[in-house]
Amino acid sequence: MTLVTAAHPAWWLLVVVTLAGAGVGLLLSRRLATLAYRLDDEEGPAPAHPGVVLVAVPLVWALLTWQVGGLQRGVVLPAYLLVGAIGVALAWIDLDVHRLPEGLTLWSLPAILVLLGVASASSGDWWALLRAVGAGAVVWVVYVVLALVRPGGLGLGDATLGGLVALPLGYLSWVLAAQGVVFSTLISGVGTLALLVLRRVTLKGSVAYGPFIVLGLLAAVVVGFQHPGA
Repeated sequence: MTLVTAAHPAWWLLVVVTLAGAGVGLLLSRRLATLAYRLDDEEGPAPAHPGVVLVAVPLVWALLTWQVGGLQRGVVLPAYLLVGAIGVALAWIDLDVHRLPEGLTLWSLPAILVLLGVASASSGDWWALLRAVGAGAVVWVVYVVLALVRPGGLGLGDATLGGLVALPLGYLSWVLAAQGVVFSTLISGVGTLALLVLRRVTLKGSVAYGPFIVLGLLAAVVVGFQHPGA
């Protein structure tokens, strides 16, 4: 069920945000290439070439802008862009060290809430902000329970990232927040199965879940919106 209907944004906004995303991607790729996020006992090659981040951020920003940039004059877009950039960085780190640094996830929480608060102040829709907080809390609890039930499968860092992703989704609707969790689960199942078939992991090995949470966000945004005339 789709609860959100929005027009696509102006072409110039899409171009500006994509170019800005390229700049942010460049900065992130250079920072991540230093591997400064690693602990002393975390070694090995980088998970991929830093150019992946350089390309991923503008693509993610372009997709998010195309889908939500025209909603309520784009007031909610900054929060989505922040989550998108942080999500790409965390996905890279999780693929590398199977860890989501609290230094990056925890500071993001107040920043996202401030951006959503500005969106509510601009639109006058304060219920949306309350819904966002509720969705973030519910999704966080769900992931924490799963992490406790299946130690080694999900971690508390995944729960934090899941809660962060649920904030902008929940701001628009409960359905989108639920879709984010469902799509993350489905994509992780398919992805893990593919890795097993390709023998990149074993049944006793662990798979980074952070990237699947980010992909779940993108899938929910794509599926959860209908645009007039599309």
